[in-house]
Amino acid sequence: MLPPNVHHLELFYYVAKFGGITPAVRKMPYGIQQPAVSGQMLQLERDLGVKLFNRRPFALTPAGDELYTFISPFFSRLTQVAGKLRGEEGVHLRLAASGTVLANHLPDVLERIREQQPELRLTLREAVQLADIEPLLAAQEIDLAVTTLDGQLPSPIKSIELLRLPLILICRDGEGAKSFGTLCNAGRSQIGEPLVSLSAEHALNAIFQRELEKRELVWEPRVEVSALELVANYVGRGYGYGLTIDAPGIEIPAGLRKIPLRGFPPLRIGLLFQGKLKPIAEQFALAAAEVAKTLR
Repeated sequence: MLPPNVHHLELFYYVAKFGGITPAVRKMPYGIQQPAVSGQMLQLERDLGVKLFNRRPFALTPAGDELYTFISPFFSRLTQVAGKLRGEEGVHLRLAASGTVLANHLPDVLERIREQQPELRLTLREAVQLADIEPLLAAQEIDLAVTTLDGQLPSPIKSIELLRLPLILICRDGEGAKSFGTLCNAGRSQIGEPLVSLSAEHALNAIFQRELEKRELVWEPRVEVSALELVANYVGRGYGYGLTIDAPGIEIPAGLRKIPLRGFPPLRIGLLFQGKLKPIAEQFALAAAEVAKTLR
């Protein structure tokens, strides 16, 4: 035997609570016609195989009284619990970003939110690649991701661009070429100097390699690292040129210098989300855009 329809049980709760179908139709929190309620009460009684109440005058049968006693604690508290959940969800912001962004850039944005939402609750996840972010968005485990924007996005995912950051090379002071053109002026397609960069799947390296291919140049990394901070670290130790970005908050350590990469596309930073943003997430997106303006 199948369990009773939950909607039928909810209607029965209101019928029992308000003392009949007619008063239940008038007082229940959503609109439904009396014939529909009557029909669904008959269906509930057929499904259970018992009579739940006498119609005129209204009175619960012993079976109806037992059922009402059982379901009443759930349905009587449902509105209260839903309101509580909505209130908590209204101040709960769930974000994903790289470790660097979580540590160095998000706090400034979140302070703006917290000024307006003192009860702000946060869930912060470390995720960099779209392959990691997409399932988090699909499962609604995060509201937004702060990440690089590169290539075509899957159709459910939307983006908001915040920043465009120039690509640069870094090398040790007093060493290496004066410009990128100097590296390429030897009439060779293969650049032989060692390169330190992020891993191949990272958007920064992908943009760089695509532009090299357009220019019919080949320059493969000799050292691949997991964070931009490590690029400068290994360049400073003499491992070669480093590929990084010229961005606010990323200081080039003393003893290193920048080599501009003129004509290379920038690294785009933005927000990824899916569906309609809830108000607290919209608030974050606006605050992030305002902070990004100060960094351009």
